[in-house]
Amino acid sequence: MRREEYLYTLTEQIRCKMARGTIEQEINDHIEDQKAEFLSEGMSQTEAEEAAVREMGDPVEVGLEMDRIHRPTMAWGMIALIVGLSLAGYLLRSVMYQTVLGIEQSAGKTEDLFWVGTSLSWHTPLELPALLLGLVLMIGICYMDYTRIAVYAKPILIAYQVLLFIGLQVAGLKMNGSTRYIRMPFVNIALNLIDLLWLTIPLFAAVLYSYRGQGYRGILKAILWMIIPSYFLFIRSQSLIAAMILELVYCVVLAAAVYKGWFQVCKKAVLTGIGAVVVLIPVLLAGGLWCFGKAYQKERVVAILSIGDYAANFPGVNVIREMISGSSAFHGNPQFKELLTSVDGSVHLLASVVAAYGILAGILLVLCLAVLILRFAKISLNQKNQLGMVMGTGCTALFLIQTVVFILENLGGVVGNMGIYCPFFGTGRSGMLTSYILLGLLLSICRYQKTAPEPVIRSWRWRQRSQS
Repeated sequence: MRREEYLYTLTEQIRCKMARGTIEQEINDHIEDQKAEFLSEGMSQTEAEEAAVREMGDPVEVGLEMDRIHRPTMAWGMIALIVGLSLAGYLLRSVMYQTVLGIEQSAGKTEDLFWVGTSLSWHTPLELPALLLGLVLMIGICYMDYTRIAVYAKPILIAYQVLLFIGLQVAGLKMNGSTRYIRMPFVNIALNLIDLLWLTIPLFAAVLYSYRGQGYRGILKAILWMIIPSYFLFIRSQSLIAAMILELVYCVVLAAAVYKGWFQVCKKAVLTGIGAVVVLIPVLLAGGLWCFGKAYQKERVVAILSIGDYAANFPGVNVIREMISGSSAFHGNPQFKELLTSVDGSVHLLASVVAAYGILAGILLVLCLAVLILRFAKISLNQKNQLGMVMGTGCTALFLIQTVVFILENLGGVVGNMGIYCPFFGTGRSGMLTSYILLGLLLSICRYQKTAPEPVIRSWRWRQRSQS
């Protein structure tokens, strides 16, 4: 049997078309190696190739074995965990909403309440449809080939940022001197700018992929791409915390790319520089707020660091700490209902669960989320596909930071609402949909981890020459 016939018959047994090219190249390389051995033994070209093909075995049997190995696999366990966490978050918020609503109605929404109308923070209109839509989007994206993003990553990222800029100019909602929301036309829905910018993380990873093989010039280009989104967060939305998180995740993505040898640079020096930047970002942010920030921003820095008893000036921090300190392992805080009316439902679900059901209930929630994040981290870091590894690492790093911020807010470690959505346990349609889109991308990386080939990135000039 000729080599072409053998390879054609073998690849016809493989149902995943995405994997056929990689497997064909792999088998062809084996045939070439075996052919070289036979040639060294004195065989002719024709005899050596025929013998090498026979050595590979029956093409149908080999193809079926390759089909079994290189088949997309759905991470049903992780999907079940995601659905479980989604339902748990929604049901717990609904219980808290009904509890606070009952207290408000019985009190007649008088000045007896610390925060009149606090029940609204536990629930947003159309939250359940948004959750269901998010799950549908997640499954749909899971079945898509994520490697296609790399081919058009630059124009997609540029177009996305231009759309955000136009949206802010035309339909931006200005609140307290900052523009954090974009009102959608024809519907009464506002999208959070911070949540929308999280979607640039996998696009940034794909852009880095196109710079593989470059030296310090590629690193400089990456830094320029990192600076652009800061305009939206620093200048327009004035969210320094969100800007810090986004830049930290960008640094993690860049460090992963450097560590994997994408750039022809001194790894040790560049990774040391990235590490220094990661450490300096929060230090410079706190120092900048302390030296140049407004009075309330300085007070927040002092309260976050718990310097002296300064945090006592923020009642919300004391309420959170009282909710947790008054709870036991299996029982909640006896003053649960009174304290519940004094917290922000969009942020403090974990503290409320502890106050209602006990410390172990809160630990169980955090453990389930931690298991999901660690599982995604393990799959991402062990990816053979370089693009999948870096994209997955960036998305996982974002979820990890969001979870840490959520836990700190619910332990009274930070003051007020940081404006960072936590997957499953926060409120907000845009944050919810963004999280499910990124989860779908992570599931796609898991699904195609044995089949996805490395995408071929060609420059615009190359495409122009090929068309002419």
